[in-house]
Amino acid sequence: MKYCGKCKEIYFSDNNIKCRYCGKKLISDPSSWSPVHIITANGFELERIRAAVESADIPYSYQESKNDAGIQILNSAPPENCDVFVPLSAYNDALDVLIGIGALKENDIPDIDDENKALLEDTKKNTENEELSPQKARLIRILSAIAFLIILAGVVYLTDLFTGFIKGLF
Repeated sequence: MKYCGKCKEIYFSDNNIKCRYCGKKLISDPSSWSPVHIITANGFELERIRAAVESADIPYSYQESKNDAGIQILNSAPPENCDVFVPLSAYNDALDVLIGIGALKENDIPDIDDENKALLEDTKKNTENEELSPQKARLIRILSAIAFLIILAGVVYLTDLFTGFIKGLF
C-alpha cells in the first residue's frame, strides 16, 4: 500500500511509484492518522455522507475541490464539489458506511487485495492501542491546565516587572 501526501490518495498496487494526479513520489508506509481521500460529493449527497460518517463515529474532514475554487469565490455559492477525507485507520469502516448508504457504486469501490486488507486492519488495531485511557487523558488535561496557569502567571509577573521598570525611568 502506498500513499500520496499531497493528493491524499491511497494506492493498493505496489507498481505505482508516483501519484497519477500530481506526479509526486508515493510514501510506502503512511501513518495511521494520515488523511485519505475517500469520495468527492456535493449538495445533499455531501450532507448525507457527513451524517452517515458522523453517526458511525468516524473522524472526517472535507474541503472544497481544488478545481471548483474560482466558481465559489465569484458567486459566493456553496462549493460544488467537496473532497471527503478520513484517517487511514478508519478507511475500511468509512468504505463500509459509504457502500451501505449507496454513496459508492460498484465501479467506484476500490479493489483491495487480502494483504492490503490485513494491513488496513493492523493499522486500525494499532490506532486503537494508541488511544489514551480516560485516566491518562484526564491527567494530561489537568497537567495542561496547570502549565497554562503557570505560563499565564509568568507573563503577568514579567509584565508587572517591565511596567515597574518603565515607571522607574520617569
